[in-house]
Amino acid sequence: MSARLLRYAGWTLGSVAAIAILAVLVVANRLYASLPQTSGTLEVDGLDAEAQIVRDRHAIPHVFAGSDRDAFFALGVAHAQDRLWQMEITRRALRGRVAELLGRDALDTDIFFRTMGLGEAADDAAVNLPADVQAALDAYSAGVNTVIEAPGFVPPPEFQILMTAPEPWTPADTVVVYKAIALDLFGNAFQEPRRAALDAHLGAGRAAEFVGRYPADAPRSLSMADMGLPGNAAPADTPVPVLGPEDNGRDGSNNWVLAGSRTASGLPILANDPHLGLSAPGIWYLARLTTPDGSVVGATLPGTPFVTLGRNDRIAWGFTNTGPDVGDLHAVTEEAVVDSREETIRVRFGADVTITRRATATGPVLDPEHFDYPLPDGADFFSLQWMLDEPDDATAGVGLHIIDSDDWPGFVDAIRGFTAPQQNMVFASRSGDIGFYAPARIPVRDRAGNWVSTIPFDELPHALNPERGFVATANNKIVPDGYPHFITGEWYGVSRIRRIYEGIEGSQQHDLDTMAALQTDTVSDMARRILPVLLTARASSEAGRTALTLLEDWDADMAADRPEPLVYAAWMRELNRAVYADELGDLFSAWYADRRVFMMDVLTGDLAHWCDDITTDAAETCADLLGPALDRAMAGATAEYGRNIASWRWGEAHYARHDHTPFSGIPLLSDWFTIETPVPGDGSTVNVAHYAFRTPGYAAFHGASYRALYDMADPEASRFMITTGQSGNVMSRHYDDLAPLWGRGEYLEIRTDWDLSSAPEGTQTLRLQPGSQ
Repeated sequence: MSARLLRYAGWTLGSVAAIAILAVLVVANRLYASLPQTSGTLEVDGLDAEAQIVRDRHAIPHVFAGSDRDAFFALGVAHAQDRLWQMEITRRALRGRVAELLGRDALDTDIFFRTMGLGEAADDAAVNLPADVQAALDAYSAGVNTVIEAPGFVPPPEFQILMTAPEPWTPADTVVVYKAIALDLFGNAFQEPRRAALDAHLGAGRAAEFVGRYPADAPRSLSMADMGLPGNAAPADTPVPVLGPEDNGRDGSNNWVLAGSRTASGLPILANDPHLGLSAPGIWYLARLTTPDGSVVGATLPGTPFVTLGRNDRIAWGFTNTGPDVGDLHAVTEEAVVDSREETIRVRFGADVTITRRATATGPVLDPEHFDYPLPDGADFFSLQWMLDEPDDATAGVGLHIIDSDDWPGFVDAIRGFTAPQQNMVFASRSGDIGFYAPARIPVRDRAGNWVSTIPFDELPHALNPERGFVATANNKIVPDGYPHFITGEWYGVSRIRRIYEGIEGSQQHDLDTMAALQTDTVSDMARRILPVLLTARASSEAGRTALTLLEDWDADMAADRPEPLVYAAWMRELNRAVYADELGDLFSAWYADRRVFMMDVLTGDLAHWCDDITTDAAETCADLLGPALDRAMAGATAEYGRNIASWRWGEAHYARHDHTPFSGIPLLSDWFTIETPVPGDGSTVNVAHYAFRTPGYAAFHGASYRALYDMADPEASRFMITTGQSGNVMSRHYDDLAPLWGRGEYLEIRTDWDLSSAPEGTQTLRLQPGSQ
């Protein structure tokens, strides 16, 4: 009997194992079936003539088409093949429809976006776009839908896991993607209540010291002469900053453009690396579009048909965020409401939720039931006023007109319709011109804070061929102190712009190699400035003394293969806490961050009184804090990374974490979908890699989402890189193949000097042939 039972159990377990293996194989086969067709022929409706998508060895598509319309169609095909889930989750988020897929965990997100009304704003803007832009968006949408609606289409793994399917793409969905970027780069309005609480706690004077202002000795990107303004012009009144010059993970970027007088070739070089939250897949998708009119190449946004950042055969352009103050919260009463409606949010696996959306004449009401902002006495709620809901917002079409530009006048005309978010746009041409413009609708306020007009386009910051031979920005103050209009008080990027100016002005003969070295530079200007003070510390512990010895010869390079950056980072965490946790009390956790400008003023400037611990009777000095903070930092770090401090490596603790939405937050799936790679740098370096003080570890959540260098003397030698890989499909080898290269600061070339007859080895060609219509 026992033997029979064992045999039976063996057969049963074997059968279960076989069934389990078979199930895994079936599922894996289904997931692999979602990989796109990248070669052969695909018959499609909506093309005027055959187009080709030639993917190189990095899966970068080189689109060849007989017209712009067909090129946009083909790019829609490529985006849908490689980034469909990214497109789907973006439009669902902005339209407040994520809970339909994920349940109650996404309800707060949906309530926020329904309140903002950006989906409706995109619908309104889409129908008001110029005819040529609408035609481009129609062609792109048709390309996307060709993939979705193809017989036998197998959606990417996310759709399969969540048991859902993509909906048809529309031109309004493309406008939604642009709105998503604008919201991501939105200004300080949502932080105004937090700043009011700080003022109430510290008093206006101490709060102003803590938040700070842009330093008087930090670079301004433009001079009065650059802008053609008289040197004695009266500056605009500047309100007290809400967040100040700290850039703790705020979306930012670097760009600069050098005139031929500063390059070895005698023609301009343009550099650009926008800094955004890291994600899997990355936000950008590299592509080349070639038609009989020429080629355009660079970074595209999945969901949109144009090259957003890049070059054509004649010009190059790059953006950084200006960070304007284009939003205000108004404390109002019920009497201000002019519109009210109920909306139902569908919730998967649960009961649907109905919310009441209200609006005042200025914008949406932030319902106190869902927005936990402290209200002033007499107010019922806050109402938001901003530029993201303008019905005539033509930002979605600016990319079409930029890629068709030949020169500076054409570029300026192309960007006139740019509404939001304001960007610092640098320009270079093969004819030798360099330029800068910061287009957007920026409100002009009266003394009571009411919006009365916008800054005229011709009076926005701009320059052509400045005398110094370059323009550089890093979210720093771009305007001179005498500029007559208020844009923002939140200029930041101080350490980065100082280092960029140092790198540019250090030589008169730059080339792509020197520009690549600057773009990937990891020397901390902040660390260099405060190291002399830090080295005066008196450590009590053996680990603290060992750390000080290491730092004595450190050159402030936040290199991935060195221990000193980890010592420094751990110390700064503890030193920040020691300096202002006592003053901030219950507000400390909300403001705890790598406050570089403030800490420089504390340690080397006129704010040393912040080192006194107000919870004691003694009068502590900064010297009293340095040693104990180092000892505490090393006690924690040795427990985590080992007692042999010399063997620490910054890159092992400080890695870029590219989170996937939504699977990075789900056990089992997280390891599969999340991408991690060691990186150098920190929040102060040109090669930026922000980590948070409020969470354990040093994982970077924010960095250079795209790097590009454009050489106007040899455009084919231009260099490119994105963060993860071209594919958003986790089953593809191109899901994460670029992440190690990006982490090491390497680049790719995307040449446009070959065609179908001379394609490089290793390419795959998909021919799109018009079907019967």
